[in-house]
Amino acid sequence: MRTYPYFKILFLFAFIAIVGCSKKEDPLGAPTESLSITLTSDAGTNELEVLSVNQLVNFIITGNDGVNYTSSAKIYLNDSEIQGSSYTFSSTGTFAVKAVYESVASNILNFEVIAETERALTLDVTRAMNNQTITFGLLDSNGDNTASDATFYVNGAAIPGFTYSSATEASYEVYAEYVINGETFTTPVKNFTVYIPKRNVVLEDYTGTWCGYCLKALVAIDSVLVLTDHVSVVAIHESSIGPPDPMDFAQIDDLQAEFDVPDSFPQTQLNRTVKWNATPPSSLIYDYDAVTSIAGQETDLSIAISSQISGSTLSVDAKVIYKNGSEPGDKLVVYLLESGVIADQANYFNSNPASPYFGMGNPIVDFVHNDALRNSLSGLFGDNIPETGAYEEYKKTYTFSVPSEYNANNLSFVVMVVKADNSAKNSQHAELGETKIYN
Repeated sequence: MRTYPYFKILFLFAFIAIVGCSKKEDPLGAPTESLSITLTSDAGTNELEVLSVNQLVNFIITGNDGVNYTSSAKIYLNDSEIQGSSYTFSSTGTFAVKAVYESVASNILNFEVIAETERALTLDVTRAMNNQTITFGLLDSNGDNTASDATFYVNGAAIPGFTYSSATEASYEVYAEYVINGETFTTPVKNFTVYIPKRNVVLEDYTGTWCGYCLKALVAIDSVLVLTDHVSVVAIHESSIGPPDPMDFAQIDDLQAEFDVPDSFPQTQLNRTVKWNATPPSSLIYDYDAVTSIAGQETDLSIAISSQISGSTLSVDAKVIYKNGSEPGDKLVVYLLESGVIADQANYFNSNPASPYFGMGNPIVDFVHNDALRNSLSGLFGDNIPETGAYEEYKKTYTFSVPSEYNANNLSFVVMVVKADNSAKNSQHAELGETKIYN
């Protein structure tokens, strides 16, 4: 979370040449592969499995290291531990099952146990992109789909068949009516939503604690964040002569070379490949329209993020869905950021009364730095996304062992989908432990 103030008005300053930057020392280490476990059952592989009363289910826990952890892990049903690796569901209801080995938690399996005359209403997606087809199911206690024999109602109106799509962004309700032995039954209502994907632009701020003029870029970014929420910010720090920048990103040279970013900071890149700096350079005038004209606009792909941390090991799931399918060369970029880093910041506007940083000292002691790029969990320029069809979900999980000098409470992620030329198509950002649904 950004803790420094926002300013909506920028002021014109005299431009002074910026000190050059030193180059890097050691390359950044690759993210480490940590243990993860997967819970499966013999009841099936669907997101929701429907069971009959008194049905026995056997569970299996496997690790990404190939080891079977079934006998050594604990299994929890609705957060209560069960004995052994099997369970008989003796009553109707909904149940969530997960496994835990030491401090590592598995995925969650969902079960619905129903009586003979009951039917379980299912939706293949509960959050659909506009014009995406949603398929409803109606499962009996044997797991057989009886949807073709039922009538489905969306927002109270009967629909033909058992599929539905809408171009309108809204929340919807669905239920089904079915007949058994001449008697009509109605399922409980379930909810789903239709969303229109919005574009989050990326602003990458090349900066340093030593760079007294970099505060003008910070003010410009803050001003944009007042105008739109559809921005993902990445602050890329570099050390120079003197004490090292505590947020120094060791691969900054590679980024600068790829995107033709000069050593005279501040430098800001829009969607990775477009320069977004003061115009003229001697001023503090930034073109806000270049950002706000595309931020929040409808787009054709969406990104979701979920993450967790266990001990010092974090894992993040990055998910992508396309309206029209992926393009050749698309890549997934996953960056780990840290906010709330306290470090003195050079301030060359201390004597200028027009500056928001007037009179704050040079340097500004204990300045709060946010959105600092700490590590690239993907390849620096992204990992290839395999061919993905329309409305198909692509998911990739990354794990990382958090160094002791990072504050896990202040970590966050920026996830981007970029084209073959490295320009960003869309992005999403989330704090560690936060779940961001498709935007």
